Amino acid sequence: MTARALLNLGLAALGLALVLVVIYRPGLEPEAVPQPIITSLSPDAVVSITVTRESREQLTFTRHDKRWYVFTGTHELPAAEFQINALLRVLETTADTRYPAESLDLAQFGLEPPQATVTFNEQEFRFGTTEALQRRRYLQLADSVYLVADKYQHLVSAEPYNFVARKLLAGRGAISRLELPGMTLSQPAGMHWQLDPASDKASADALQQLVNRWQNASALYVTGYDGAETTEQVTIHTTGQAEPLVLQVVSNAPNLVLANADRGIRYHLAPGLEGSLFTLPEPEEEITTEDTEGR
Repeated sequence: MTARALLNLGLAALGLALVLVVIYRPGLEPEAVPQPIITSLSPDAVVSITVTRESREQLTFTRHDKRWYVFTGTHELPAAEFQINALLRVLETTADTRYPAESLDLAQFGLEPPQATVTFNEQEFRFGTTEALQRRRYLQLADSVYLVADKYQHLVSAEPYNFVARKLLAGRGAISRLELPGMTLSQPAGMHWQLDPASDKASADALQQLVNRWQNASALYVTGYDGAETTEQVTIHTTGQAEPLVLQVVSNAPNLVLANADRGIRYHLAPGLEGSLFTLPEPEEEITTEDTEGR
């Protein structure tokens, strides 16, 4: 074998050795693989959630009629599903560190008493402080304490109104009649939408677009309503409900704010929605043959 061949063989062997060192890292402990916390409760089996905090009011969520509701202190309202689902992910969280609870001074880690307690059905999770190195939070379940990523604290410390569904017609059916300041849209059985007072400029498509905007309208956030008087209101009749939804127009600028006095809440909508919700869409300009030839 020539010297050049031996050199190439030696370089190949050295390269293989380096690859093995990178892969197997001799002398180093393998990185911990996060494991699910030990719980037999699945999110689909949960029908009630209670969040107890040290210095804030209790949060209460219940599931019935195939949807979640939040209790605001005075009313039980449809809850934002994405917020509830985020809270339910506590049941599926993972931890790369686990300690027997009896081996720790629980008070030292904010677990005795806990900073917050989240109870899914009857299963209790106790939230403590965070550790200094990676800001992971101590979480106790039964006789085990876990270090988990701190991604639930904003939910645990939120106000009840943060969990209220932001869609104006959450829990209600399709619009059957829409009463706005200055005009009313109605749809007799088997017919197109009609406008009162009538207008030659109001096409069937424009009326349908306006109804669709209200059907899908959603707020940026929800707050409590203090009962301030307003001069305008919107009345929305929907299929399947005997009583209409009545919304008070609290503010038009800088954001549109609508209040549901019966439920004690205000919907804060995005800027610019006032025009799209209270006026008919402009008719599209017709393209004539002359316009086409001029292009």
